[in-house]
Amino acid sequence: MGSATNIKIGACKVLFGGRDLGFTKGGVTVNYAPEYSDIVADQFGETVVDKALLSEALTVTAPLTESQLDNIKVAIPLGTLAGATSGKLNIGKNAGARLSAVAAQLVLHPLANADADATDDLVLYKAVVTDEVEIGFNNDDQKVIEVTFLALVDTTKADGSWLGLIGDSTD
Repeated sequence: MGSATNIKIGACKVLFGGRDLGFTKGGVTVNYAPEYSDIVADQFGETVVDKALLSEALTVTAPLTESQLDNIKVAIPLGTLAGATSGKLNIGKNAGARLSAVAAQLVLHPLANADADATDDLVLYKAVVTDEVEIGFNNDDQKVIEVTFLALVDTTKADGSWLGLIGDSTD
């Protein structure tokens, strides 16, 4: 029989590179998308006898409501903070700039859990923002910066653990 204590709801903290990105609006979404190749044999026609993993994509979409420059820098990872007090973000890089240079650990930590309770955390070891960013300026709603993080392969981890984990990363 099931247990109601296994039913989880609620928002999460979004920590990127150890920094809390603040409030979100509309919920944070995790997407795991594997891609497989069909393995077929003439003896079975087009009937699939097995499947082989081609790739895996692990993404997190977080609608950030705190639009300070540090969060805009997260959304535009190749931008550079500048000015005497880092009061501006310069945008525009040469082609070929690598996102792995700005990758950082992303942790989703449920607010319902104590800070020390990492049992339900989701961790992307090397996360980068790869999607376009849209920042609205209007009268009828608060500004939300939606960022989508993609997990890059962390070659320091073992096969089966290259992208991230769900659970306590301190184990």
